[in-house]
Amino acid sequence: MALRDIVILPMPTFQAPRGTRDLLPEEAAAMDALQAVVQARALRYGYPRISTPIIENREVFVRGVGEGSDIVGYEMYEVGQRGEGGLTLRPEGTAAITRALLENGLHKSPQPIRLFYWEPMFRGQRPQLLRFRQFWQWGLECYGAPEPAADVEIIDFANGLLAEVGLTAFELEVNTIGDEPCQAKLKVALGEYFSRHREALSAQSQRRLDTNVLRILDSKEPQDREIIAGAPKMKELLCEEDKKHFAEVQDGLTRLGIAYKVVETLVRGLDYYTRTVSEFILTDPEYRKAGDISVAGGGRYDGLVRRLGGPDLSGTGIAGGVDVLYFALKQQGVTVAEEPKADVYVVSGQPDDVADRTQVANPLRERGFRVAIDYSARSLEKQLESAIKHGARVAVIRGTPEARGGNLIVRDLMKREQRVTKLAAVVTEVGRHVPKYPKPMLWKPPANPDDHEPGAAGEAPFLTDPRD
Repeated sequence: MALRDIVILPMPTFQAPRGTRDLLPEEAAAMDALQAVVQARALRYGYPRISTPIIENREVFVRGVGEGSDIVGYEMYEVGQRGEGGLTLRPEGTAAITRALLENGLHKSPQPIRLFYWEPMFRGQRPQLLRFRQFWQWGLECYGAPEPAADVEIIDFANGLLAEVGLTAFELEVNTIGDEPCQAKLKVALGEYFSRHREALSAQSQRRLDTNVLRILDSKEPQDREIIAGAPKMKELLCEEDKKHFAEVQDGLTRLGIAYKVVETLVRGLDYYTRTVSEFILTDPEYRKAGDISVAGGGRYDGLVRRLGGPDLSGTGIAGGVDVLYFALKQQGVTVAEEPKADVYVVSGQPDDVADRTQVANPLRERGFRVAIDYSARSLEKQLESAIKHGARVAVIRGTPEARGGNLIVRDLMKREQRVTKLAAVVTEVGRHVPKYPKPMLWKPPANPDDHEPGAAGEAPFLTDPRD
C-alpha cells in the first residue's frame, strides 16, 4: 500500500458532558473566594462544616425527598459497580446530612444541632439558564429547634450573605404550608378542587395531582395559572398553630429589617417541607426573562428525621446555588476574584542553574509571594518576555554580570525599573512592588484565649466591587 493511500482519521474531539462545565482558573478562584466567605459566615453563626459522600443510597432520597418529587422521579443519576445497584449521585444536601446525622449519632448531641455544608450536587435536569447537571451548593441545617426564631435565623443568614458578597438584585419570598397534620387537610381540599379541573391541567400538574397536589401551586404553565388562581386559599385552610408560627416568623423578619413578600403559592419542590418555606429570587431583568430563578431557598422539615428512621426531631435549613450566585454577581458587575497568576518570575542568564533558581524562589514563596520559575535555556530577553506574557509584575534575575556574588536584580516589569540587591534582602525588595498573600495554616489555640477573635480567620480578601 502506497503512502498516498493511507487515510488519516481526525482525532476525536471530546467535550464535557451536556449540562456540565469546566471551572477554569478564574472561575475556580471565584468559587474558592465565595466558599471562604460563606464558610467564615457559617462559623460565625455557629454552624461547623460537615461533608457527605457524593454517592448515597437511593432510598435516602426516595424516603426523604419523596418519590413524587421531580428529583426522585426523573432527575437522579443512578450509579453502580459490578452489579451493585441502589446508589445515586447526591442530588441535594438535606436528606444526605440527615442520614449522616443519624448514622453517626449526632442526633444525640445537645440541641439545637447546627451544620454547614458546601458540596457538588448532581441532577439530570434539562440544562437551561443558570441550571447545570453538576452544580455547587452551600447549605445550613438546624435540628432540634422547633421555634420560629430558627427559621428567622437561617433566612437572616442568607439575606446577610447576599449583601456581604455584593448582590443587590434579589427579593425574598416566604410562605407557610402547614405542619404534617395540617398539610393532610390542605391536600384533601386542594385535591378535590384540582380533580374537578384535571383535564384542563398540564400533564405535569396531572401527575402531581396523584403524587403531591401542593406542587401544582408552584406550576409556571400558563394553562395552570388561571386554575390555580381559583384554588382554595392557603391562609384560609391553615391550622391556628401554623398561622401563629408563621406570624412569629414574619415578626422576626420585620424586626430585623429584612424585606420580604408573602407568596401564597410558594411551596418549594421537595416533599419534606413543612410550615415555613422561603426563596431568594433574582430580580435582574436579564434573568427574569427566564422566569423565577432562585439563588437560595429552604424551609422547615419537621418530619424528615423520623422518615429516615430517627426520632421525632424538628429541622429547618436553607441552601444556595453557588453557580447561580457567581453568575448573578458577574451580571451585576461585581468582580468576585481575579485569575490567580504568579506575581513574581525567577529568570536567569545561566542555562544550567535550575537548583539556584529554586533556592531564590522558595524563600519568597514561604513569605507569601506567588512565584513561578522559568526553567528554560532561552535567552534572558525571551524569559523576560515570557514573564510579561504570563502577567508577572516583577522579575528576579540571576546569572548576569550584575547578579553574581550573592547579588540579584529585582526588575519591576510594569514600571520598567530595577535594583540590584543582596540575596538576603530580596524578600524586602520584592515586597516593595507586589503584595504578599496569607499562607494557609493549621489553626492553633492562642497562648492567651482572650487574644482570639472568633471569625477573624478565614475571611476572603478577594471580593471587590469595581464601582467602589
